[in-house]
This record gives sequence, C-alpha cells and structure tokens, in this order.
Amino acid sequence: MASRKKLKKTIKFVSSELITDIYFHCLMSGKMDEQTVDNLVVEIMNLNREFVLRANRPDGKDNPKLVKAYYSKLFADWQANTSQIISKTEKL
Repeated sequence: MASRKKLKKTIKFVSSELITDIYFHCLMSGKMDEQTVDNLVVEIMNLNREFVLRANRPDGKDNPKLVKAYYSKLFADWQANTSQIISKTEKL
C-alpha cells in the first residue's frame, strides 16, 4: 500500500462491502438465521477495528525494512481473515 491512510480506507471499504454482501445474500436466499448473521457482522467489525489499529502502529519506525515487513504481514493477515469471512458467508 502506498500510505497508511489508503490502507485504512481499503480495510474499511472491504469491511462494509462484506457486511453488505452478507445481508444481500440473506435477502436473496430467503432464509436468514439472525443470530449467525449478527455474529458474522460483529466478527467483521472486530476485524476492521483490529486491523485499522494495527495499521496505525508499525514496529521499528526508524528501520524501513522492518516497517515494510510489518505492513506485508498485516496485509497478509488481513487477506487471510477476509477469505475466512467470505467462506463463512458462502455457507449461509
């Protein structure tokens, strides 16, 4: 990512799109387990909060290699968690 600001906006955008997708999927399928949907939305919001907070505090501010490694790991973790949420959404 080019900047922290862009990374945080991307995380927030994808989180909102995932929530929208969950509700749209439930409306289109006609079956909706409210407790499961609510738990999934809460999980998305917690991940959103966690990753935005992690984006604000990189390790090793003075060493660019450590900062790059930190953000690479953050992005990889975020992608892994996002794909888990997507697989849970498909199971609804």
